Amino acid sequence: MTMLFLRETPLPTSVVTVAGRSRTPRPTESTTIEKIVEQRLLTTEFQPVVSLDNRHVVGFEAFARGPVNTPFASPAAMFTAAAATSLLAELDTLARSVAADVVLKVGLPDKTLLFVNALPQGLLAEIPDEFAAQLREAVDRHTVVAEIDDAVLTGDPITALAAAERVRALGVRVAIDNFGASTDALALLPILAPDVIKLDMGLLAHAPNSHTAMVLDAVAGYRQATGALVVAQGIEYDHQLPLAISLGARLGQGHLFGAAATVPQLSSEGVDRITLPRMVTVDDDDSDPLVLPGEEIVAPGALVRELAAHLERSATNSDIPAAMAIVCPNGRFPSGAPLAAANQLARNSTMTVLLAPDAELRPIRRVHMAALPNNNPLFNHTAIAMITPSTAAALVATAVPDREDVYTYRFSRDRDVATRLLRHLITRAAEDE
Repeated sequence: MTMLFLRETPLPTSVVTVAGRSRTPRPTESTTIEKIVEQRLLTTEFQPVVSLDNRHVVGFEAFARGPVNTPFASPAAMFTAAAATSLLAELDTLARSVAADVVLKVGLPDKTLLFVNALPQGLLAEIPDEFAAQLREAVDRHTVVAEIDDAVLTGDPITALAAAERVRALGVRVAIDNFGASTDALALLPILAPDVIKLDMGLLAHAPNSHTAMVLDAVAGYRQATGALVVAQGIEYDHQLPLAISLGARLGQGHLFGAAATVPQLSSEGVDRITLPRMVTVDDDDSDPLVLPGEEIVAPGALVRELAAHLERSATNSDIPAAMAIVCPNGRFPSGAPLAAANQLARNSTMTVLLAPDAELRPIRRVHMAALPNNNPLFNHTAIAMITPSTAAALVATAVPDREDVYTYRFSRDRDVATRLLRHLITRAAEDE
């Protein structure tokens, strides 16, 4: 769980006092993950986050910790055990509640920036009454940002994106954590539309390579388009600072600036204020995403199928995994290929969403198969939306009534157009959940 405590003056004495009194709770009996959740056996350690311009502290990252001298002392052990016992959402909610409890008790100033690393399962779950008021007060009093991990996003993008939309509706901002751990999440960056990018610490552990360049390409393009804030993690040595800054980071954290401690360690300058960019808005255009801008062209079906096949090949051959959503009204790809061809497409795609009429669709790894009712108006169209960090495409075609194998189509290479159509199709696919 991550929090940034932003102030222009040193934190009040109450913060240090409360943190100083905080100790890791001890279980009363042999510890199980069920008892950790039931008895709220969690605490937090704080690591400073600094401005890379002057090394002034701008906040802290708070790490959730379990009971000491137990198998659940680390967050990884706790959450792994929770996942195995169907308590993942409960533990995630509890971790956020414990953080909110500390934040509210220490009397931080209103609108303090709070980064909370949360799991989609917890964000989408119903909040227990015992936590609801506390979490609501924290959101009302402070500026809360929900962090979604790179691996969580790529592991189940449909659920992660739904969670991001839910917290946005509550006025909470969104961040992606450990971005660049792999290339899988690069294409999903504009789909998630985070306000903050927290770079994976592995990017600073080695000399720049082709992977670093791919991450930089994605980060630079997105940051320039949105003004998103970039945070470098895992900074241990002075010589890593130039690389962190060259990757676009304004903020950083790591042992160079201070290790995690039970009491937030403040410098003599106190805590500098830093402002997030304008909130990223998602799909605030009321027009139909299926009606692409530009001229509507009449074309033979053969041309539409060849264009679709070209886009499918482009995704399959992309150096960086693509994100795609495809409407298949006849139970086949727009190119005419059978749906079984998704197996090949998914091998090099970070997200492949297929929307087809009611049918028994064989599950394919890394493919979300959405079977919608046969009369769904979406199936009046054939559509493809595809994005990578370097390219984007959107195609929507509609059969012309009373003319055999003739279509009208609109085609766009505009990234915003393709991103909006992709988001729309993801939302429609979620109707099948």
